[in-house]
Amino acid sequence: MSKIFLRYGRDDDIPRLIAGNVVPGSAGDAGAWQQRLALALTEQRNGRRLVLVAEDRSGLVGMIQLVFKFPPGYNDPEAANGFDVAMIETLRTAPRAPAMVSNELLQQAQVLAHKKSVTTLTFCISADDANGISMAKQWGFKEFRIMPEPNRMLAFFRKHV
Repeated sequence: MSKIFLRYGRDDDIPRLIAGNVVPGSAGDAGAWQQRLALALTEQRNGRRLVLVAEDRSGLVGMIQLVFKFPPGYNDPEAANGFDVAMIETLRTAPRAPAMVSNELLQQAQVLAHKKSVTTLTFCISADDANGISMAKQWGFKEFRIMPEPNRMLAFFRKHV
């Protein structure tokens, strides 16, 4: 097993995250992911978000996004308030990624959140993602809210760090 390196995401990671199947979907989804990831990296430069990527010798194998404050127009202080509550918005790994990648990304996100005086982490997961919900519970997150969206239900979890 090769060593995993974690680092802050950069603009040149966008095509590698897409090509490496770290983000899901077909080739037709690439444009949407390109826009979403570019926005996330802009938010990182503005201090409202953190994008960490995991890399090994084969390339990028994972990504986590930690939202400290939502961009203008979005407001959910229970999920991320810019002070002591932050939200894990995205945690994704490539199919070829070693099982430990998710754990390492989450652990580092918690360390960095703590350094920014975050005391509560939230995690939003699709309610039909049984594996994601199971992992969130294994990591110590507790469900605190269900929210309907047009095409699905979202489950919100939180954890004191």
